[in-house]
Amino acid sequence: MSRTLQILTRLVISVTMVCVLAGCGFQLRGTDGAPLVSVGNRYSISVQTAAVEFRLNIAESLRRRGFDLVSQPADYHIELFAESYNEDDFDLMDDRLDMDMRTMNYAISFRLWQNGSDHAVISQTVAMSIDYTRYGANEVSRAAATSAALHRVRRQVAELLADRLVALVLTE
Repeated sequence: MSRTLQILTRLVISVTMVCVLAGCGFQLRGTDGAPLVSVGNRYSISVQTAAVEFRLNIAESLRRRGFDLVSQPADYHIELFAESYNEDDFDLMDDRLDMDMRTMNYAISFRLWQNGSDHAVISQTVAMSIDYTRYGANEVSRAAATSAALHRVRRQVAELLADRLVALVLTE
């Protein structure tokens, strides 16, 4: 009788957890399926940066929001500079598992110019930190984990910057 009661209790708890997680919006985390606010191809923008991967990320984010990306002349011009990142090593994991936790601190500074203006409309730094885990004892696997984390944070910052630009353009 005790064994049957344990199984029944576990089943009830499992079903309850599934129902709670299904109804609380847990599955909606992230913005992959969310509709984007768009400027509707009414504005053109040019992007200047030495950070090629970030330029590709911001270009994709802006295109999805309705900006036409052109080289020159454009309604707006983004100048990205001073991209930097560093890592904090917490060594929270057991060395026997060949894993360690890291936090990547990323920042990129930018200026937004409107065509014909002598001063920047926006000049600021966007910063973000993400945690990630590196697995494996060899440097190749650890470097791959760091590269993947950098790619992920660049993509997230590009999305934030694109949202900021859309909000600015739509409030003018």
